[in-house]
Amino acid sequence: MRRTFFTTVCIAALFIVLVLCATPVSADPGWVTTSVSENTTDALGGKISGEYIISLAGAEEIDCSQNRIYLHAVQTGERTIIGSPSANMMVTGPDISAEYAVWFETPIDDFGMNETSTAPSRVYLYSLRNGSAEIIDAPGTAEWPKIDGGRIIWLGESADLFNIPIFLYDIGTGKSEQVCELPVDDPAGVLFDGDHIAYLNSEGLYLYSLETRTNTTIFRNVFGNKSGSHVESYALGGDYLIYLKHTVTFEGPDKGTFDELYLYLLSTREKRLLDPATGTFLEPSKTPAEDKKDLKISSPFTDGERIGWIYSENTPGSTILLCDPEAGTGEKISVDGQVDDPFLDGDRMVWVETHFPSFHGDLIYAQKSISVTETVPASAPGFGTGIGIVALLTAMVLLAGRRTKP
Repeated sequence: MRRTFFTTVCIAALFIVLVLCATPVSADPGWVTTSVSENTTDALGGKISGEYIISLAGAEEIDCSQNRIYLHAVQTGERTIIGSPSANMMVTGPDISAEYAVWFETPIDDFGMNETSTAPSRVYLYSLRNGSAEIIDAPGTAEWPKIDGGRIIWLGESADLFNIPIFLYDIGTGKSEQVCELPVDDPAGVLFDGDHIAYLNSEGLYLYSLETRTNTTIFRNVFGNKSGSHVESYALGGDYLIYLKHTVTFEGPDKGTFDELYLYLLSTREKRLLDPATGTFLEPSKTPAEDKKDLKISSPFTDGERIGWIYSENTPGSTILLCDPEAGTGEKISVDGQVDDPFLDGDRMVWVETHFPSFHGDLIYAQKSISVTETVPASAPGFGTGIGIVALLTAMVLLAGRRTKP
């Protein structure tokens, strides 16, 4: 009887110790995803701002004249076409910020087409509040508009195709002015946020300040006999410029290709190397660790608060990694298909998702789910831990007392 009582007390005490001393792990709240594109259209990219998603979609076959600009209202689920091309034209380059959206219309690239039958390129400004669109570039030579709040930039026509004029448009005043000329190689990749413009050319990645009218070299391309490096893709927002550096080594023990992620802080001009699998900061190295070389990294993005990118490990699925550089926290979103063109706005995201062997793209809307979890700090033993220890000591005292009795 005494042995049974003692065994019961010990088991109970041990259970209390294990439960109360353990450090619980809080799971990520997760994200709820929904397809917001039609099966009859192929999603080509999308962006989100608040309650609205703007996207570009077209027919399955390669026919740019079938591309349309769509606006999706998150709360109501309503999806409408807000941009359609004129004859022999195509629409592309949608962007959205606050209460406005922009895109541009341009002639279809067809060398057999009669150029006299096409209109010049033109930028459209769409008011989400009024549901109306207007052309805002009078000369008709503007391309690839980018919007941030109440300001828009676009690229103008260049005589030498190297120094591209950049125009700044104020929505409030309705006036535009040329602010600079930049040697842009990839007009579609020019980014605009606040007072900064990020762009690529044949020499590297650069950041232009509208306030100081100066250029900053973020990364200069390297071309050598044994290896070469260049910037593959990049994203700009707030104090962050995140970019993907691609390196090719032609000979030696490090022969092959690999990618590295870097975060540039605009305020301090500090550059940090990122671990692509965890988001933690790393010390600069000549080559990444062997276990990181197999990671396929793509599509860096940021909303100015958090940064993120896509990676995969020789699997059909993708992992979206979100990080808060200031707080040092991160989370992962697992996706069954291939993810492209992610865009983040707070606790909401959109991306294009495809599934092999089909190349059909679905536009996915994701919102972080709300859940409440309880966590216990993994610090010094507290009151609960003390109870468990007392219970275990009590059992030991009972055992000692039983052994001293005749």
